[in-house]
Amino acid sequence: LFTSTLPGELIGSCALGMGRSAARLLHLPLIAISWAAVSRSLRLFSSLPFPAKTAMAGGRERLQSQLDLLDPKGPPRVELTYGSIGDVEGPVEVAVLDSSFNPPTRSHLNMLSHAAQQLGFSRTLLLLAKQNADKPVVGAGLTQRLEMMQAIAESAEPAGSMLCGITAHGLFVDKAAALKGLFGSTSRIAMLVGFDTWIRIIDPKYYENDALDDVLRRIFDTFEVVVVSRDPSSASNLDDDMSIQEQERLVQQVPADITQKRLHFISIEPEMSAVSSSAVRKAVASGDSGTVRSMLPDCLHAYVDAEGLYMEAAV
Repeated sequence: LFTSTLPGELIGSCALGMGRSAARLLHLPLIAISWAAVSRSLRLFSSLPFPAKTAMAGGRERLQSQLDLLDPKGPPRVELTYGSIGDVEGPVEVAVLDSSFNPPTRSHLNMLSHAAQQLGFSRTLLLLAKQNADKPVVGAGLTQRLEMMQAIAESAEPAGSMLCGITAHGLFVDKAAALKGLFGSTSRIAMLVGFDTWIRIIDPKYYENDALDDVLRRIFDTFEVVVVSRDPSSASNLDDDMSIQEQERLVQQVPADITQKRLHFISIEPEMSAVSSSAVRKAVASGDSGTVRSMLPDCLHAYVDAEGLYMEAAV
């Protein structure tokens, strides 16, 4: 979702199920962006050259091989599963959406477009962690999630403007180090997270010896963080009555000497903040095709059906 002063195009029509004629660029306010405007203009991001690294081509066996080679006990790294990185002139600028993608939803793409619009990024990366801090692998398998991510990235225009990647490390600080290793020390990286994920990131229980502040400093030394509002009813770790204003207030409580003014909060439309992977899974299990169509990108409908995903209510 770019104004015409920004380079390139936005997320491809398959990713959100809209016609090419509807995906024109618009001049829009920076913060108050309606979902109607987003759905008219979501096509993704101009081509920028990158350092010479390329994801291998292939199918499910190749993806499984990449997963098997990632060691959570080894140094943090991100392995590209789709897309390539070519020669670069100047620092890389990329917005990263780190999620479980179980499955990818229209809300994921809405978050991505808002952050790109507001912060001026023209490249994106969909990042899946092989091992998250406290999320077991249920529903779709990891290779299936990577295949769904790739289906969305393949629809990005121009071709190759969206990357997909996998890491073995679940902690945010490790992902920060891995992304710098992939894109280079001079890169500008913004990591997008939902508010429910941010609450887990700043939970001291994941850090030994009261190391949270030091870890946060390392994170903000590495990249910007964009926290996106979340409907609390669709997140298991949030109070049902938590307002968007309260979410923003909690994000802003992190001291400025830690964040270095690199922490951002974005409020998205209520109808989008209510869209979640868990809601899609429940809708598929209950046979609610209308909800599935409204939440799941069109290019994934046939895949979810063919793979028989989310048919059981306990996912």
